[in-house]
Amino acid sequence: MALLEICIALLGIGLLIYKWSTATFKTFEERNLHFEKPYPFVGNMGDSAMQKASFQKVLSEFYARTRQHKLVGLFNLRTPMIQLNDPELIKKICVKDFDHFPNHQLFFSPNERLINDMLSVMRDQRWKHMRNTLTPVFTASKMRNMFTLMNESFAECLQHLDTPKGSSGGGKAFEVDMKVLCNKLSNDVIATTAFGLKVNSFDHPENEFYQIGQSLVFSRGLQFFKFMLASLVPRLFNIFGATIFDSSKMEYFVRLVVDAIKYREQHNITRPDMIQLLMEAKNESEDKWTDDEIVAQCFIFFFAAFENNSNLICTTTYELLHNPDIQERLYEEVKEIQEALNGASLTYDAVQKMTYMDMVISESLRKWTLAAATDRLCSKDYTLTDEDGTKLFDFKVGDRVNIPISGLHWDDRYFPEPKKFDPERFSDERKSELVPYTYLPFGVGPRNCIGNRYALMQVKGMLYNLLLHYKIEASPRTEKDLWGSARGFNLTPRSGFWMNLVPRK
Repeated sequence: MALLEICIALLGIGLLIYKWSTATFKTFEERNLHFEKPYPFVGNMGDSAMQKASFQKVLSEFYARTRQHKLVGLFNLRTPMIQLNDPELIKKICVKDFDHFPNHQLFFSPNERLINDMLSVMRDQRWKHMRNTLTPVFTASKMRNMFTLMNESFAECLQHLDTPKGSSGGGKAFEVDMKVLCNKLSNDVIATTAFGLKVNSFDHPENEFYQIGQSLVFSRGLQFFKFMLASLVPRLFNIFGATIFDSSKMEYFVRLVVDAIKYREQHNITRPDMIQLLMEAKNESEDKWTDDEIVAQCFIFFFAAFENNSNLICTTTYELLHNPDIQERLYEEVKEIQEALNGASLTYDAVQKMTYMDMVISESLRKWTLAAATDRLCSKDYTLTDEDGTKLFDFKVGDRVNIPISGLHWDDRYFPEPKKFDPERFSDERKSELVPYTYLPFGVGPRNCIGNRYALMQVKGMLYNLLLHYKIEASPRTEKDLWGSARGFNLTPRSGFWMNLVPRK
């Protein structure tokens, strides 16, 4: 009898959990919006949630199946989102009528220290004030000074590759996992430019900054599982005070920045890094910043730039090894810049002169976009109309909006032969062919990525140095199907980004 009661109780609990997992699935049926059948717990994101495919692949395929609809219902796990498939509607919601959709949805619990103080997560007037304060920090003149710090990390990376420990030595071709290499580079660049800390993760991979940073990456492993759990049951996370990120590791970053600021103020030290720029911005701002708010703006580099900048170098080198003619043309441009520098180190201004480099990076960002999507949250009821005034949809406060960047970038209506790597799409002659609001590598509207200059100068600077010294070729372990093998939020194949580097004579 007791066993029967236990079975009935378990069945009841199972039924309740199933009902909870599907409780939102009538949303679009009730609001007369086209949608695809969702599945319990995972919605329309099953393959991504189960680590069977990348988020980019799943979202791109969903977009391809539904692109004939200007708006379509999407279930991101249990969360209903209204996806905008039409570039004109993206412009309306993200730019023209921005005041109705000024914020991102909250992905993280209020318990997460630093995360909710980052510019990208802030909301409403708090976001607006911080954005206005930080915008001057990311001007070309400020990035120009910061680039000198990046150059030191590039040099250490090349020195590592040029030693027997980093390569095969003797001027022979050697195999490298570009992802591991670029993670270390990204780590060191962020350490020096954002946190004022000099580390060399190539010679000393056991350094504390690198080890703690690696443990915070949430695109894979335990962190990915905790993020998915927090997305599914945010209320439980809040009730139990659970966090995705270890509080002691967050405290490490707080102490790093706060102690650096105190030391600099006491000893009148200046350095062309993010801490210095934030110190100056704080002094000029009328707002009183907390320590956490200052640290959070440094931490956003780690949160947003660590994996993304590393991945952009990886996907670009992956395309260069598959397109040797493009690689050769880019090398010729790099050589021209080197000769013009006449023995001097690469500068920010020299980077800006590499027009073909910019075309190559732009195409890499199109084909292998870093962010599969961006989002908005409706803050005021809003009626969306077509160009002729026809009503399309009534948005309610709290509605979540999805902008499918990866889907747009692979749409053959906007980018013919989207699987082809073609930098000429971004040449001066063809730029005018780009349909506005179909190419969104750094987001769209007032909430676009504030640090795009920072990301681009790191990637271009590293590629310049790499191509100057090495030719990139396929190795026996080079992934043949990047699109099919990548998992999680980032386009990283499970086997790694293996390739051969051939020293140039």
